[in-house]
Amino acid sequence: MTAARAHRSGAAAALSLGVVLTLGGYTTDDARAEPLTPVALTVAGGVDPGAAAGRSLNLPPGWTAEVWANVPGARRLAWTPDGRLLVSTGAAGTIVALTPATGGQGPAVTTLADGLNHPQGLAFAEQDGQYVLVAGDQSRILAWDYAGGTVTGQRAIADGLPTGGHDRITPVVDGDQVFYNLGSRTNDDPIDRTTTPPRATIAQVGLDGTGHRTVATGVRNGSGLSIAPDGTLFAAINQADNQPYPFRDDTGRYGQQVPAYINENPVDQVARIKPGTELGWPYCVPDTTGHPDRTDLGYVAQPLRNPDNTVLDCATVARTALGLPAHSAVLGFTFTHGSALPPSLARGALLTSHGSWNRTPPREPNVAYSAWDDTANTLTPPETLVTGWQNADGTRWGRSVDAIPGPDGALYVTDDQAGLVYRLAPAR
Repeated sequence: MTAARAHRSGAAAALSLGVVLTLGGYTTDDARAEPLTPVALTVAGGVDPGAAAGRSLNLPPGWTAEVWANVPGARRLAWTPDGRLLVSTGAAGTIVALTPATGGQGPAVTTLADGLNHPQGLAFAEQDGQYVLVAGDQSRILAWDYAGGTVTGQRAIADGLPTGGHDRITPVVDGDQVFYNLGSRTNDDPIDRTTTPPRATIAQVGLDGTGHRTVATGVRNGSGLSIAPDGTLFAAINQADNQPYPFRDDTGRYGQQVPAYINENPVDQVARIKPGTELGWPYCVPDTTGHPDRTDLGYVAQPLRNPDNTVLDCATVARTALGLPAHSAVLGFTFTHGSALPPSLARGALLTSHGSWNRTPPREPNVAYSAWDDTANTLTPPETLVTGWQNADGTRWGRSVDAIPGPDGALYVTDDQAGLVYRLAPAR
């Protein structure tokens, strides 16, 4: 091999491995105009701060932070039309209503629905002049009529959905249609694509339970769904773990488990979902080579599932709009347009990450904001808004799950490990 060719091959190998090694999470590497600073958590009246006692969260300058409510197992959030904050509790099997109080007190806590099977995502719709609450409940999607802090008329608009693996359902409503994720059972086994119904998909069903169909395939775990300012559906997707090194370069690592590669790859995804979208899992993995900002990503063939790129041509897979640091485990995903947040946060998306289980050091839980590009109709690289749940040694006292804007212009954030809801108020 000539010296020049050796240099080019070495540079390519360094790019294919090295570029991903320099792309740490947006919690540490992305540039910010102002750094995050520790803000001591105050506690609303009558609320037990639990694991958050004496703690701080890292926030932009001028923000305030409060432990606002106790909700053991707090997962997903939705505001009711009459100003209550609903919280699903996962394994506890309930949906809790938080009614804001005055005078610095924590909200009144009541149970809206119980006896459920791992409720997760919550959304509201309007149908025939009636508000309708929609909830993902592991093997089904439930709906109720909602009025005045109570629900009636429970019914299933989808039932008998497969369970196991990534079975935490997050519905989003667009008009009279409900879109929801049906995550894979496995990490990277293509058998999930051929089950009945197929898994690793985004599906659609009418509020009346009709018109059930698959919208997108190859979506490993699209745990966050939200409607963008241009009216299209976007999904935040948890990608696969422990993936083999996919580059045929001079390192000789093709097809091997390479810890440095696994730490940073494949990136989690934010992708536009249209009817017929194919996102490649488990045959194609997002590739950040040549895209240091992790936007508009293509794919590389997975060495074990698609070694010759013939099972699925990765060049035909819908591009990833935005890559997020690998193993972020992004769960919450909410567009903020039309909210009462300050203008700097009111036209983009909140991305809430649960943090990694299999990375060294662990990717930390966090909330980030990605601004919307009106010209390109896509999201831009995110900036971190909130960290602080993870200790320096990688242990955690809390884990963020979801973040949504409140009608008061604050962010409300759930923590399923500490069992809390936080109220984080931006500087005005």
